Amino acid sequence: MIDVLLLAAITGLMQATRTFPNPTMTGGTELAFGYLLLAAFFTARIVGRFGLPKLTGYLLVGVVGGPYVLGLVSSQMAGSLTVINGVATCVLGLTAGGELDLRRVKPLLGTIRALTVLSVLVAMAALTLVVFALQTMLPMFHGATMKQALAMCAIVGVALSAQSPSVVMALLAETRADGPLSRLILATVVVADLVVIVVYAVVSGIAGALIGGELDLHEMMLSIGWELFGSMAFGVVIGMLIARYLMSVKRGAPLFVLMVCVVVAEIGGGVHLDPLVVMIAAGVWLKNFSRADAEALLHGFEAAELPVFLVFFALGGTQLNIYDLWSIAVPVVLIAGARAAVFYYGSRRACRVTRAEPTVTRYGWTGLVPQAGLSFVLVVVIRKNFPTFGPPAAVLLLSVVGVNLLFAPVLLRLSLVRSGEAGRKLEAAHATG
Repeated sequence: MIDVLLLAAITGLMQATRTFPNPTMTGGTELAFGYLLLAAFFTARIVGRFGLPKLTGYLLVGVVGGPYVLGLVSSQMAGSLTVINGVATCVLGLTAGGELDLRRVKPLLGTIRALTVLSVLVAMAALTLVVFALQTMLPMFHGATMKQALAMCAIVGVALSAQSPSVVMALLAETRADGPLSRLILATVVVADLVVIVVYAVVSGIAGALIGGELDLHEMMLSIGWELFGSMAFGVVIGMLIARYLMSVKRGAPLFVLMVCVVVAEIGGGVHLDPLVVMIAAGVWLKNFSRADAEALLHGFEAAELPVFLVFFALGGTQLNIYDLWSIAVPVVLIAGARAAVFYYGSRRACRVTRAEPTVTRYGWTGLVPQAGLSFVLVVVIRKNFPTFGPPAAVLLLSVVGVNLLFAPVLLRLSLVRSGEAGRKLEAAHATG
């Protein structure tokens, strides 16, 4: 009851700021940050009492308080907080990479490889066909030729297959889960996002030539190589820098790493490097190839993760326009259902072929369904690079992402609990403490 009253008070105060002459100019960024942080915290506590993941509470605050419902956080306010998204992506990438112990993941490599082929790559082709079959229900195809429609479907199909290390990390942190299922899901979604980045770059280059223009294969391959392998190389350098700091200074490590995340987030896009890939590579290096204590760093970083999760996912919720979603509800539901079905059958097939553990076979697919970080990035890229169909395609993508964000975390949390892996990390810490 206290949480509900506090949430109502915060919402009332935020509503009162709308009476200011120009709330955006009078500390709008700070207001939006403070509101999302506090409202998401109390909402998460409320939904947690109903057995729902805290992540659902974060998202609900963004949807309800965002520009399309109550309007407490305007589009301009949300836009002013894009730096939070960048830093959050870096923090989550470093944490995800730091959790990837290659020695523990090695026995799962066969299953990860099979999942990448039978789930992720197959999902790209299947979703392309699904979107093509539904083109009469989608406004972005109006006036498009058959060749252009196929190119547009391929772009959307690849973008829809993106995973979400951020959602997986948030739920693993919340449930303190550890075990074969948790390790497999985390490793798979990281690898899957790298695959999606490469395939999207190739498909968008070819599609751009088909829709209007020329295909410069040499330039496209150089761009892909720089963004992927350049990001990995830069990430290793960042990992070495952090490792040297940890071994030499040993104090203030979380603050130093947070500063590094801010720098990478700010300069990464400017030099066409992917901040997520950079920090994943840095985390993998720290965990597996350096002498620094990555475990201690990640433990000290946990205090910074909570506000990151709160604001990052709340901002994600502000992008969901429920009115646009309603206007194309039927194709969105069909696409979201087809996407989940492909991951379900592909994952189970991959696990059976590689003789994975029963819990992995049964629940592994639930880690592939959530969408967040990379999906939002691809929405922005598609909207910018393809002005003819990008805006309506972005609406479709955001709607599917929104549906998955609201329901997939609940499914994944349930799987982690039923598999018996929830709480194992905490138990292990007590056992060694």
